[in-house]
Amino acid sequence: MRRTYPELKNEIVSRSREIYPKFGATFNKTDMVWTFPRLDQAGGTGMGNGGAQIFLGHCENEKDVHTYDSMEINLFTPDELTSYTEWIYTYIAFQRVRSSDRKLPAIVRAAGMPGGIGHTFVKKRFITPWKAGGKIIVGKGGVKRFFVHATIADNPHADPDYAGRLDGIPSEAERRAKKFGDWDAYQGLVFDEFRDRKFKDEPDNAIHVIQPFEIPNWWPKMVIGDWGFAAMCYIGFYAISPTKKLYLYRELYWYKTKINEWGPVVKDFIEREIPRVVKFCQSAKQDRGQEHTIQQQIEEALGRPIELTTNSPGSRVAGKMNVHEYMRWKPKPVLPQSEMPVYSEDRAMWIMRNRGMEEYKSYLGLFDPPEEEALTTIPKLQIFLCDPDVADHEGHPNCCPQMIESIKACNYADAKNDIPAEDVAEFNGDDPYDDLRYACDSAERYFDDASEEFRKVQKEAALIAQLNATQDWTAYYRNMRTIESVDQPQMVSRFHKRRH
Repeated sequence: MRRTYPELKNEIVSRSREIYPKFGATFNKTDMVWTFPRLDQAGGTGMGNGGAQIFLGHCENEKDVHTYDSMEINLFTPDELTSYTEWIYTYIAFQRVRSSDRKLPAIVRAAGMPGGIGHTFVKKRFITPWKAGGKIIVGKGGVKRFFVHATIADNPHADPDYAGRLDGIPSEAERRAKKFGDWDAYQGLVFDEFRDRKFKDEPDNAIHVIQPFEIPNWWPKMVIGDWGFAAMCYIGFYAISPTKKLYLYRELYWYKTKINEWGPVVKDFIEREIPRVVKFCQSAKQDRGQEHTIQQQIEEALGRPIELTTNSPGSRVAGKMNVHEYMRWKPKPVLPQSEMPVYSEDRAMWIMRNRGMEEYKSYLGLFDPPEEEALTTIPKLQIFLCDPDVADHEGHPNCCPQMIESIKACNYADAKNDIPAEDVAEFNGDDPYDDLRYACDSAERYFDDASEEFRKVQKEAALIAQLNATQDWTAYYRNMRTIESVDQPQMVSRFHKRRH
């Protein structure tokens, strides 16, 4: 089996024609099946073949699995397994692969390379249990599986020119995946800039997964949730640094768990960490025929109001592009002064009147003097990952493996579906990625807050250092009141009596 009919026709059918006729098999092109002679017919006239059959099939869409519902398959051999979804593989492998003959085993034998839409489930099922391969893993129902690691070096018939072309792949991550079968190196099809490890041919800042550190309590924090029941309910805890970077420092997730069960856990974190915003996906607003909406149930469980995301048309694609920007670790090219846009006072005033102060400031920013982007400020997104058995100073592990795996599993949508081709295809386990889209969309509003808090902390630290040197408590309290008064809202008189 191959995923699409063109792959089957161009790569499998032609090769089968070179091999199977030598064993007396005949091919039915309509049914795409080779039929072999029975043992008692071998060497005979070749007439009336009625022995074993090999079907050549494809399964492009998940609904196509039902094409094989009436079959009893003894040997299922999906080629390029990572091009299939987990549903296609598991449906055929565990419902159609069976044997009514005790002497004839039921076997699944697949081949594939790192990458593709099925990378995550293949890695989790076959590679993660025993990375070196060759060890039998006994799963549910006593079904045995094992992984055989192989590279191009294991094939004495491989084209040497092909091996040379693999050496020419510029990215070490992609090269390790394709040439050495490194399942940890592959970065995914959509977010190929994502790095969960360091590669020697890339700069030090090209990393998104880092060891946890203690988040300062004055950093603005966000709690973002992607609600689900049958699907995953994922909640990410994010912090924003003064350098305008977003850190995912904790994740919580549940399957088939009621809101009143996970709500108290999240509420405990919220009450201790005091986030600036708690936001959930727009789907929580839907009326599901109950007395209270999901939003109302979450608010009751958390003891506070929540915000909802805005799922406007095109927001998914815009959110994906925003995630790309947060993952970017290559500096933007610096335009020479001669190529800078020309400032227009009329345009600036029109934007301020009609679009507001934020867009006005953004327009003015286009004319800032060009300067090289500091590597310390990119990427704007980093994710905590540590040994899940090692807890932080409060007894909670800061470990976010679900987010990392979700990012690496993102593939582009099928153009045949309603989702735009430039968007990420929906898949089982995409909830953390959706959560990240919401977080990146929400973080911008707190960047200035983080910078202002940092300046305040610096001023306070300077006053403490001055106090230690002078022991002048009067000056210390006076200057501290000055700092604190800056943060207090000022009363403004909006109406004045005219003096005559």
